[in-house]
Amino acid sequence: MYALFVPTPIGLVLACAGSRGIQRVELRLLEEGRARPNRVLLELARRIERYFAGKKETFSDLPLNYEGLEAHRVSLYEAVRRIPIGQTRSYAQMGHLLGLTPRAVGAALRANPFFLVVPAQR
Repeated sequence: MYALFVPTPIGLVLACAGSRGIQRVELRLLEEGRARPNRVLLELARRIERYFAGKKETFSDLPLNYEGLEAHRVSLYEAVRRIPIGQTRSYAQMGHLLGLTPRAVGAALRANPFFLVVPAQR
């Protein structure tokens, strides 16, 4: 497994990846563990830095490893990643698009393991 800590204005971001892509991106309080980046994580770090510098950065083309996630969550995360920067969709709109209830959309986005990469609040 590969890992990288990225300092941001809101705290440390830990990104982990395997051979199939990014496995999780989360906020951390402490830098615990050893960084071992790969090409995808270094690209993610570059984009995170640009994002916090105020650039209109997207993460939609970075590969994600959805192994172990339910199919409806994968579909939702991919649909959310396609929402253009500056636009929003309600939980009801996303649910209607994917055949989910607004509550199911909210629960899946609350459990989103890909901070920033899958923009749960877009």
